[in-house]
Amino acid sequence: MSESATVSRKIRRPTDEVAAFVTDPHESLPLISGVGRWKCVGPEGGGEGWDVFLDVGAIQIGGRVLVTRPDPYRLCWRTTRGTEHTFEAVVEPADDGSVLTMSVTYDLSGLLLARLTEFLGRGILTRHLEAAAEEIRHHLEFESGP
Repeated sequence: MSESATVSRKIRRPTDEVAAFVTDPHESLPLISGVGRWKCVGPEGGGEGWDVFLDVGAIQIGGRVLVTRPDPYRLCWRTTRGTEHTFEAVVEPADDGSVLTMSVTYDLSGLLLARLTEFLGRGILTRHLEAAAEEIRHHLEFESGP
């Protein structure tokens, strides 16, 4: 059984500008407070290898991920080692700006304790995604250039 969390935010900036920022993990990851530890480890299998650990309450889930940009408006990663999870950030045009949608899906192995952790972790991860989307929105709308 896996759990997923998805959030969307409208950002009042041009789609190409938002996508350029969001799809560059060197720029966007430092703004995401829910990422407890992250480090680029270099080119790997058609993308970049990163060690990414998400804070979920008192524990960190994560491991080595392969970060890819399937297109200029999408950033994805999938686990290559560690806690099984995927992440996707997609930027789409909107009436007066852009919409950023971020999703995390994770799976913990085990029986009852893993299922309970997955259920409780979804709320924590949703709050982390909401905070990350707000941090990115605030940065792009108020802290970056005109």
